[in-house]
Amino acid sequence: MAGRISSLGTAPAVVSTPVAEKVGRFRRKMVPRAFTYLEWTIDGVPLREVVAWPDGSVAREVTPVGNGAALPEYEVDYLRAVLGEPVSREWAVMPDGRVPLLVCEVDFDLDCRALTAELVRSDDRVEWRDIAWQVTYEPLDLTEQELPVMTLAFDRQQYDDVVRPLLAAAPEG
Repeated sequence: MAGRISSLGTAPAVVSTPVAEKVGRFRRKMVPRAFTYLEWTIDGVPLREVVAWPDGSVAREVTPVGNGAALPEYEVDYLRAVLGEPVSREWAVMPDGRVPLLVCEVDFDLDCRALTAELVRSDDRVEWRDIAWQVTYEPLDLTEQELPVMTLAFDRQQYDDVVRPLLAAAPEG
């Protein structure tokens, strides 16, 4: 369990995603809608930038935290999963038990693609081990990742001080 301890935080962010809008009796068109959400930061850097591709592009995936487009019960289960607590719905974690960190910005479906980690809690640390992109319908293969697999470690008290208030403030579905 060696390694540098990072600081977990959150920052407000906005994502624009296409949403179907009715434009006539039977017609719909896709229009961009902006949604605000809270994004994880690692030592002040958005997680999406920490896991950026070599060309500097970042993933579109988001968190459901503070995201008005997400079902309230999903936000609650997501935060419970990030804390290592039992979840009410099986679709809040991967079938292999890995915890989603970033999920599809359109429908939060883990079948689309999610940045996941094995969550390991000890008396003084929380680790996001083997952070990788994954879908529910295929087994995770850490050797087939487009980016280097990484692990992040946090001071448990500092981590809980960030995540527990988010859970307490999350709307119950």
